[in-house]
Amino acid sequence: MSKLLVIALLLLPLINNGIYLAMAWDDQDFFKYCPPSKCSQHGPEVRFPFCLESSNTSAAAAASCGCSGTGGLTRMLACSGQDTILVHPVLGSYSVSAIDYRHSSVKLIPLVDPCLVLQQNLVISRNWSSRQVDVIDGMQLPDRDRQFSIWSYSNANLVCCSSEFTPAAAHADSIAGPVSCLSNTTHFFYLVDGYEGMSILPLDCKVFPVSDGIGGRLTPMYKFGERISDTFLSSSFKESAERMLSFAEMTVYWYYYLHCMLCELSGHCAFSSQRNEQFCMPDP
Repeated sequence: MSKLLVIALLLLPLINNGIYLAMAWDDQDFFKYCPPSKCSQHGPEVRFPFCLESSNTSAAAAASCGCSGTGGLTRMLACSGQDTILVHPVLGSYSVSAIDYRHSSVKLIPLVDPCLVLQQNLVISRNWSSRQVDVIDGMQLPDRDRQFSIWSYSNANLVCCSSEFTPAAAHADSIAGPVSCLSNTTHFFYLVDGYEGMSILPLDCKVFPVSDGIGGRLTPMYKFGERISDTFLSSSFKESAERMLSFAEMTVYWYYYLHCMLCELSGHCAFSSQRNEQFCMPDP
C-alpha cells in the first residue's frame, strides 16, 4: 500500500470530523445558517421544524439544520412551481396554503382526490399474494418519528369485509366506511382505528395492506394529526378518517416537544446540531 493511500485513509476521519464541526455552529447562529424560506412571495414561511427540499443543500448542512435523521421524512416540504407541497405516504400530494407555528397547524389542499389515490395504491396491493392478514397489529409511528410528526400517533388500518355491516354503538366512532370509492357489491372497505383489535369486526373482515405505489412497498395508513384539547382529541377517529379522504381543504396539526410548542408563544423553535436537540430561540 502506497504512503499516499495510507495518509489519505488516516486523514479521512479527521476530514469528516472537520466537515461536521464546520456545520456545528453556535446555537444563536441557527437562523443565520438555516434561514426561513418560501416557494413564492405569498407562500407560507417554511422554517424549523419544517424544511424545504433542495438539491443545492448538502446532507451535512441539512442534518445541521435538523432536516434529516430523526423524523426527517415527516417534516420535509417541497416546491412545485410556486406551490409548497407536502406528500402523504399513501394519499399523495397536498398544497400547503398556510403554516401556523404558534398553534402547530398546517392548512392543506389535496391536489388529487385522496380516495382515488388510495384506490390506485390498493390495486397495486392486490397483486401481493399475502395481501390479507388476520390481525390488526396496532401499528404506530416508529420511535424515531415521535419527536416530531404531522401524522397522528395512531394509524388507520384498511379492512376489507365480504358484506356491509353496522358497527356496534360502543365502537361506532372507531370505524369509518364503507369507503365508497373502494367498495363494490362483494367487497366493502372500512378504515379502523389502529388501536382497536379485530374483535370489534365481523369474522369475514381482514386487514388489507396498502402500497406506497413506489416499488410495491407496504406502508402504514398514516392519519393526519388532530387538534388536542386539554383532556381528549377534539374529533373521533371516524370524523378524522372521513375528513382525511375528503377532497377539500383541511387543517391538520403536528406534535413535538412541549417546550418547543410553548417556545413559539414568545420565540422560535430551533435545532442545536451540537446537542442534537431542539431549543428555544427568544424573539429579539
